[in-house]
Amino acid sequence: MKIVINPIYNLFILFLTLSFTSCEKDTPEIVEEQEVITTVTIEFKAADASSQTFKWQMDQANTQTITLKTNTPYEVSIAFLDESDPGNVKVITEEVAEEADEHQIFYEFSDVTVSYTSGESDALDSNNNPVFIHSIWTASSTGTGFARAYLIHEPTTKSSTTRNGFGGETDVAIDIPITIVD
Repeated sequence: MKIVINPIYNLFILFLTLSFTSCEKDTPEIVEEQEVITTVTIEFKAADASSQTFKWQMDQANTQTITLKTNTPYEVSIAFLDESDPGNVKVITEEVAEEADEHQIFYEFSDVTVSYTSGESDALDSNNNPVFIHSIWTASSTGTGFARAYLIHEPTTKSSTTRNGFGGETDVAIDIPITIVD
């Protein structure tokens, strides 16, 4: 006896097989948006001098120079902004402070001798490490050079003395020309 299988039955079985195997649900991937930073401002204030503000913008030539006096402590505040929509400027600095465990600001100096410590109103992470949104800078000798400011995302350590030592990713890095006078 010969068994004949209806071709419509075969198509029905194929359809059911494909339906059940293609209905697996993927686990949704959580995507965290990186901050968009178009502008960085750094304000320098000394007790015996007027304040100076350095403004860096992503799509413009940045030629401002900051002048500091030797042996004078400067309160330094850095701010990160998203000005991609001028009608809706976002202050990213607040997010950096709120997510202190995930961020670190680091300054490197070339051709000038400047030390810095955490400022009085600086944000701290859960281990009481400063983020350096507010810091105190003191230059010890005259000269000209650069300060490079980094905003580091998810550093692997918070106690390095070099950018590479912090690990993580660089959200922004800017060069600030500095002249130090007596």
